[in-house]
Amino acid sequence: MDLLRTFARPALAAPFVVDGVDALARPKRHAEKFEKVQPVLEKAGLPPVLHSDAELLTRLTGAVSVLAGLGLATGRAPRSCAAVLAALNIPLALVNHPVWAVKGQDERKQALSELMRSVAVGAGLALSAVDREGRPSLAWQRKNRREQRAALEAAVAQVRSEYEPAPSA
Repeated sequence: MDLLRTFARPALAAPFVVDGVDALARPKRHAEKFEKVQPVLEKAGLPPVLHSDAELLTRLTGAVSVLAGLGLATGRAPRSCAAVLAALNIPLALVNHPVWAVKGQDERKQALSELMRSVAVGAGLALSAVDREGRPSLAWQRKNRREQRAALEAAVAQVRSEYEPAPSA
């Protein structure tokens, strides 16, 4: 792992680990945030969630966040962990920064700024999810192998045609 990845992955994962531990230890505060935006989510088509289910959902989200964050930070399945965190980041950003529910222009600007920061973190996670650390994809490797095999077979056929005696009649 190069120097940039050594520092970037833990830095990208740290907020998710810290927030996940907090959600596991104190789910009520996180569930309250969720309950504030729950009516909007229900209008959008999500099924209603009971208060106890909101706390369970908070703990579950916190556990997934901690595990995926630690995996990304330590380099264990970093692409999978980054993909999980990127997917988890979408609902967390909407719940934590509900721009539509904020009153007042200054508060709305602040919420919008925080939402855009969350979107930027999600974009960084998406980039991390497709980072192959300089190695080509399996599809490219397969295609390259076929091309090399075809070129080798063509070269062998050319050499044989030049040096094999013509069949006598």
